[in-house]
Amino acid sequence: MRHPAWLLTLHRPDGIISFSLDRNTGEMLAFNVAQLLKEGIGASRHRLLSGDLYDVDDHNSGPLAVTGSVSFVRTPAGVLVTGQATATLELVCRRCLEPVLRGVTLQIEEEFVPSIDVVTGRPLVVDPEVSSELVMDERHTLDLTEVLWQYAVAETMQPVHCREDCLGLCPRCGADLNLGPCQCTNVEIDPRLAKLGQLLGLPGQGEMTEEGKDL
Repeated sequence: MRHPAWLLTLHRPDGIISFSLDRNTGEMLAFNVAQLLKEGIGASRHRLLSGDLYDVDDHNSGPLAVTGSVSFVRTPAGVLVTGQATATLELVCRRCLEPVLRGVTLQIEEEFVPSIDVVTGRPLVVDPEVSSELVMDERHTLDLTEVLWQYAVAETMQPVHCREDCLGLCPRCGADLNLGPCQCTNVEIDPRLAKLGQLLGLPGQGEMTEEGKDL
């Protein structure tokens, strides 16, 4: 369960601005775009964002700090949000299963739609195919928390290695081969290389017939 944010509303001469405050850090994750909705197509705003995400996965329960910048552009349907945010995730090496801290960049490109007409205050019909996290609330607040959370979850599913030459785990005993050879003695060798195995003194290699079979 992701932790809810507090909503703070400020009154300014050029309109009402409200934004969400993370309950731990007091930083912005959501923005009110009422004034932008009243402007013509193509009108824009640029804002910094920062805050915390929670419960991304078992290794990133939070708070997971995200920072970045976004641009808001008025579209016929609502507001297009583009930009990027950065975060540091704890991932797992797919070869040796050791934890890896990795900085990631979350590329943002989503179109949010209003649920209330900014002029009349009447409810709007929202296309049922629009995801709920992309629908502004009745105060015309555009909240990026869920979108960023989804992007972060997607990053945790990307394959990652602790290093390029990671040797991984022994498929038999599970030992971390980066720490040195394991104690497995049953070494399987391609029959075509069995003679070489005998010369090298590898265990499990008996004398071979000319047909390449153990005597």
